[in-house]
Amino acid sequence: MNKSIERVKLNNTNTVLIACEMIEDEVRAAMNRVGAEYPTIWVERGYHDVPDKLNRELKALIRFAETHVITQDIRTKELASKDINSDSQERVSSSVNKHINVSELDENGDGNPDLKYIILAFGLCGKGVVGLSSKAATIVIPRFDDCINIMLCPEKREKRAYMKTGICYMTKGWTDDSGSMKYMYEQCIERYGERKGRRAFTMMYDSYTTAALIDNGCYDPATVEDYARASADILNLEVIHVPGSIHIFENLLGGYWDDNIIVNGPSSIIQEDDFAFLGESISTSTTTMKQL
Repeated sequence: MNKSIERVKLNNTNTVLIACEMIEDEVRAAMNRVGAEYPTIWVERGYHDVPDKLNRELKALIRFAETHVITQDIRTKELASKDINSDSQERVSSSVNKHINVSELDENGDGNPDLKYIILAFGLCGKGVVGLSSKAATIVIPRFDDCINIMLCPEKREKRAYMKTGICYMTKGWTDDSGSMKYMYEQCIERYGERKGRRAFTMMYDSYTTAALIDNGCYDPATVEDYARASADILNLEVIHVPGSIHIFENLLGGYWDDNIIVNGPSSIIQEDDFAFLGESISTSTTTMKQL
């Protein structure tokens, strides 16, 4: 943690966290290390492939946080089958093919007068966070293109992106995702049959030479390595371990907001340019991976 920065006072009353389930291991570990326990809205995994839908979902969840007092964790997929509150028939979607009706959420909530900060545990995510704002709270988000670059960033950041082309990065959260290698392979086989499906899968990953396990101390890498080797064998990929870190998440959740954290006050709109680092535009960063 960057304790040279004056710490912002966050608590479970003035702060709501909106985080992707893909990085739940890392977020929970970071909260534990900084002694935080914020009410969290866990966004169903899968939106990183559809940034427009991610944007709509996050806009609605920000409105939800503004208009409702949240005292415990919420999972958007669980809310698909139940009312958000007793007066509302609007439900949070469990499918990336739907999104929340923002206007109805605004009307049905009673407000959250204590809310000061909405922390987003996301990156730029294919521009899925561009245009987000809150009328009532300060939005805080890491100044990174995606969560993989957050985990790969060393203590002293020197460039915008740390991902390298030709490498497919893996974490435990990634192996559980519906867009993981194993899932995609099974989908190809089911759709095209063994021979054509294998060929289609190989073509999807033909630019990759390596499967890299990010060892960030938040899960047992042995289980991920077994998964990685099973997937890599199909594609003839080399399997390696790379060091990772969650210090950015610790700063984000601990209130140590340095230059790696974007802090946007009420009504301030998140812009793509906010994610630039040392003048590096998005075109110069290596954010071409299919998955987190």
